[in-house]
Amino acid sequence: MVKNLFRSTVLLLSSLPFLNTQGQGINLADWRVLSEQNNTAPLTDTIYQDKACVKLDGKALAGIWNKTIALKNFRLELDIAGTVMPGIGFHAKDEQNYQFLYFRPGYGGTIEAIQYIPIYNGALSWVFYGGYQAAANIHKNEWFHASIEVRGNHLKVFTNNNPKPDMDITMMQTEADKGALLLRTMFGPAYFANLNWRELPEGITDWEISDQLPAGFIYDYEKVKKLQNWKKINEPADDYVNLCRYFKLPEGTVVARHILYADSVTNKLLDFDFTGTLRIILNGKEIFSYDKHKLERVEADTYTTRLSLQKGQNELLFITQGDGFIFGKGYNSLGRLQHQNWGFIAGIENPRK
Repeated sequence: MVKNLFRSTVLLLSSLPFLNTQGQGINLADWRVLSEQNNTAPLTDTIYQDKACVKLDGKALAGIWNKTIALKNFRLELDIAGTVMPGIGFHAKDEQNYQFLYFRPGYGGTIEAIQYIPIYNGALSWVFYGGYQAAANIHKNEWFHASIEVRGNHLKVFTNNNPKPDMDITMMQTEADKGALLLRTMFGPAYFANLNWRELPEGITDWEISDQLPAGFIYDYEKVKKLQNWKKINEPADDYVNLCRYFKLPEGTVVARHILYADSVTNKLLDFDFTGTLRIILNGKEIFSYDKHKLERVEADTYTTRLSLQKGQNELLFITQGDGFIFGKGYNSLGRLQHQNWGFIAGIENPRK
């Protein structure tokens, strides 16, 4: 879609401020060197296969740690070349506790090419996590591009700009759900270049939902504010608000309400997608409307609109109807007509500067 192409272009351009003017994309002053013997060592640029980069030798330069950032949901891109086990640590509480994604270029094309483990108190407990590995077309001592996407406890890994993830897993629970970044190599040297990242929207899972309302009517704000019955819902492990799970016979229209708090007058971005129809109202004012009944895959960040927040409490309303209308009076579910697809996904992010 042209809209998604434009959004991708905007996101690509928005990542540029994170890039250092040096080709490796790493502002050396922000990174602390970690060594196997806990010694200090200088961090410098180098060139490997015509690419400006940072080299870690796995010993005196075992890793580098950026404590200036605290990422939770993010997408990170970089180029890597290595021999044995270069990797990326994230959600780092400290240099001994973090989530660790690493690559094994010597095992490219096999199920052991990409591996994930949680690091607890410095332990590389790889024997426990054999289910967290995936194949990728990477090779020893050759540059490859890696992209990782973290949303909550969900991790996707893409290599060499593959449109589908090479790895798509639910990570293990650790003490920290956000934290610093590490670049690390073990058992041999590795090179890192063109590092950049951007934060992803914070998913909204806590809502209040109305009773089911009859379909075929326009529910403006004057009608919505008179509703009396609200049910709190929150599924922290599921960013999708699937309204079918809350009604024995899913049909009609439902209003979902979420309260946003702001310390001052500010702007945020609302990223969202939905199925069926959707109207969005912020503080009594409609800011989005789609009434043509949409039925396609729901993906995070498909639509974006600006939220102009007032100081204090802000009321965000989603008024939605599912796919029943597309099938006449509803899709047949073993003898009864009802919605099959009904709900949305939404997240809040800061506007990119």
